[in-house]
Amino acid sequence: MRILIDFRKFDGVVGGVERGVVEITRHIASWGHQILVLCKEGRLDEVRGLFKGTPGVTVLPLPVHTHVMSLKNAWMDSVVIQDIAAGEQADLIHFPYNWSFPLRKRVPTILTVHDVIPFTFREAMGRFTNLFLYKPGIRLACRLNDVIVTVSEFSKRDIAEKVGVPRDKIRVIPNGLREPTPPDKALDRALDERWGLQDGFILNVGGIHERKNIPRLIQAFARLVRQHGYAGKLLITGSVSGAPYQIRMKKVCDAAVTAEGMEDRVVFTGFIPDTELDSLLRRADLLIYPSLYEGFGIPILEAMQVGTPVITSNVTAMPEVAGGAALLIDPLSVDEMVGAMKRLLEEEDLRRDLIQRGRERARLFSWERTARRYLELYQEVGASP
Repeated sequence: MRILIDFRKFDGVVGGVERGVVEITRHIASWGHQILVLCKEGRLDEVRGLFKGTPGVTVLPLPVHTHVMSLKNAWMDSVVIQDIAAGEQADLIHFPYNWSFPLRKRVPTILTVHDVIPFTFREAMGRFTNLFLYKPGIRLACRLNDVIVTVSEFSKRDIAEKVGVPRDKIRVIPNGLREPTPPDKALDRALDERWGLQDGFILNVGGIHERKNIPRLIQAFARLVRQHGYAGKLLITGSVSGAPYQIRMKKVCDAAVTAEGMEDRVVFTGFIPDTELDSLLRRADLLIYPSLYEGFGIPILEAMQVGTPVITSNVTAMPEVAGGAALLIDPLSVDEMVGAMKRLLEEEDLRRDLIQRGRERARLFSWERTARRYLELYQEVGASP
């Protein structure tokens, strides 16, 4: 097959969406198919570097500087990318990041919508943008593309109900799971020194968005310390940019820390690379992921993969991803968070059971498996009349 994949989202960092594009492209190209990757012209050399040594991958530049929803990018979707696809005799176009607007279509198109969080939590998105750009834009994008892919059965239901997409137009292909970096004792020691982790720590991964539920987590952690004598720290990873929304949310979180008197016990690490994250995931007493909304929740599986027991929410996609291998809690209940953390810290049989089930659960997710399912869909859509 000849497949065109849109990689305009890449801005120099391989995050979750970007990792998916890279892994799917590498796997499918290695199976003898031709992949045409489109990127911002200013990122051409970097993207070529990502795929260096991968036969069957051709990287082509687009004259854009951002991937955001805009008239220029809609023109790219409808004219420029369509003409490239037709000229390259591509079988289909895959748009892997939430929206695209192929008003003029020359080959079939697939759109991956990872979630529709702003239909429930606006977070950093302004009210005007949410009501008059994002929501109508997602509805139009889902209508224009031939097939919609999402990452969980929950997200499929959410997209069908909130966006109004027919269920039979939506396919579920879960995310893959990257291989963890090798253990590094020198790095472990350095991180322990940096953040004072010698007495152990509880880990939360994912940042400080409203839906991440950090103030309640801080309250629960403070009670675990005061009432049950936990000696370690709470580490909260994730970037905190200078954007107004992020500044506001950090103030809310800082206020919760101050109110509980936990200034010396709660650490906001900011963004950390995969090597450091893997060190923390391996050595944490537990991962707690009490989010109010996730379309998937990859940190759940990343912790399970390296043998760390997990507490997560009983809402949205998290029970589906955990697959019976985590303790589930009501994310609105501080009492349940405290009780679950106490159990995992004190009940060794429960820890061993969850660690074993977690490793088994994580083995079900790989980028090779994800790529094979995408290839099956590509073959189905590309063969359609």
